Amino acid sequence: MTLKTAILLAATLTLVAGCGGKPAKKMVNVTGTVSYQGQQLQTGVVKFLAPNGDFATAAIRPDGTFLMTDVVPGEQKVAYVGGPMNVGSSDKGAGKNTPTPKAVTVPAKFGDPQTSGVTVTVPEAGGEVPVELK
Repeated sequence: MTLKTAILLAATLTLVAGCGGKPAKKMVNVTGTVSYQGQQLQTGVVKFLAPNGDFATAAIRPDGTFLMTDVVPGEQKVAYVGGPMNVGSSDKGAGKNTPTPKAVTVPAKFGDPQTSGVTVTVPEAGGEVPVELK
């Protein structure tokens, strides 16, 4: 192998090793609750939108909590889209004396992160992020 070939080979290997693309973004998991006018919501979808355009969504569980994965840490705009309440249950005999949660009407402006006016800060390590729609 000539010196010229060895240098060309070394330069090529250096370029290939450095062309792995962008470094991976840090992503975290967050949990939380969503409330409107002090009432915890028990259905629907919450969406976080980062300034760079990355977004993450999570369904709100019947217990009022959500788990959102692969979220970019930092300031996020928030949107909420309501879902149907679990009014009709498939357990016909169970819970007859359990009060049905009242449906909460959330204004349409919260359906778009650009118009909701709601922001949250996602910690660098992830964790608990409560959302208050106001």
